[in-house]
Amino acid sequence: MEGARGGMTSKVRNQEVSEGMSIKKSFVIPVFFLLSSFIYSQEVKDLKKIEDLDSLFASLKGKTAIVNIWATWCFPCVKEFPDLIKLYNNYKEKGFELVFISVDAPEDKDATLKKFLSNQGVDFVTYYNEFSNPDEIINYFDKSWGGEIPITYIYDREGRQVKKLSGSRSYEKFESELNEVL
Repeated sequence: MEGARGGMTSKVRNQEVSEGMSIKKSFVIPVFFLLSSFIYSQEVKDLKKIEDLDSLFASLKGKTAIVNIWATWCFPCVKEFPDLIKLYNNYKEKGFELVFISVDAPEDKDATLKKFLSNQGVDFVTYYNEFSNPDEIINYFDKSWGGEIPITYIYDREGRQVKKLSGSRSYEKFESELNEVL
């Protein structure tokens, strides 16, 4: 009888262990996916005045930078976005910074913009244009810029704007332009 009981106890223990593992699995898996969604939790900083842009550019001194002005509703912007991320990942160790400035509508900032950035694997701060007068940001970058997007500016290590690329580009074109400045 004790042998049978021992077998019974063993079965109960195995069942308890099995149930405990499934409880652990049912807890661990959702927690993992919840935490992994924060890996690319996106910080979006507002640009409201010229001083915000001045501060941003001061932080880029000593680095080669690409500043890309874009929006999630702009097909050419979305098309070139993965190429810019790839460029950043391939050159960030060489003193290269990538700056995105979104011109999305205010109602798209929190839901659409942040979700897009997360889905694209953006793991650095992105900026959002909140200038009340669009001419202020246009004039800051280039008085001849008509406001079309995507628009990309390349800056050398001294902070001088050395290239202006209007319209969508491929990875190879961005890489070629960047290598001329690096």
